[in-house]
Amino acid sequence: MKKTLIAAAVGALASASIPAGAVNEPSVERTVALSSVPRAALDAAQHSLGTRPTLAKIVVGSKPKQYDLLAKDDSDARIGVHVRADGVIKTGKEYRD
Repeated sequence: MKKTLIAAAVGALASASIPAGAVNEPSVERTVALSSVPRAALDAAQHSLGTRPTLAKIVVGSKPKQYDLLAKDDSDARIGVHVRADGVIKTGKEYRD
């Protein structure tokens, strides 16, 4: 009986420490104006992509705030990068859509 209670308590604590939406759930993104994106995030995205972003989406519920910044490359393909509000790149490199 004691082992069952301990196992149940450990399981409850483990599941409570994982934030909702953290396990295999896609993030929700909402389009926002480029003017509302912090300058540090825009500068980091421009440096990573090699061109100025033309579309911005915010990842809803992310803390710290995270943005998906998109642009078009020379071949007109859409490229993007995930950047935190403070300018830290989250994806490591740009991705192609």
